[in-house]
Amino acid sequence: MTPTPEALRYTAVGKSLHWLIALLVFALLAMGKLGEVDDEPLFAWHTGVGLLVLVLMVARLGWRLTHAVPPLPATTPGWQQAAARGLHWAFYGLLLLLPFTGWAITSIEGDAVSLLGLPVPALPVPGGEAAEDLVEETHEILGNVLLALAALHVAAGLKHHFVDRDDVLRRMLPG
Repeated sequence: MTPTPEALRYTAVGKSLHWLIALLVFALLAMGKLGEVDDEPLFAWHTGVGLLVLVLMVARLGWRLTHAVPPLPATTPGWQQAAARGLHWAFYGLLLLLPFTGWAITSIEGDAVSLLGLPVPALPVPGGEAAEDLVEETHEILGNVLLALAALHVAAGLKHHFVDRDDVLRRMLPG
């Protein structure tokens, strides 16, 4: 049975969550790499947006667990299909872990955190300089891994579009 055209594309909700999260994450990564996050207003923005990404990722994961993913073209080799599945699940894991480690950093430092103006309680994590250093290092490593995987993800989408000339990239684009 041939899938309907709708079954070969992501839903509007799936696309919206994908692009909103991607834009927020790229802003957070740029801020973490290029900006001085120790600046108090910037730090508050960074942590608030990070928590927003966490909320959106919970919604995205819920969407993903209740909606079928459009199949890759039949011409896609099995190893590429497995790599695509693994990459997407790695994104889900990283985009849940990164906000939690950021939240843990603010909790250890005793800083206030808010999400869209609403106060967020601190996580019950052990304090101290050693714990803070470990969590900060973990947060940075996870961010670097996410950046590398995002580059791979973009490269794979472009390869599908320009080399394979299939619709893998177009099915996630708006419209």
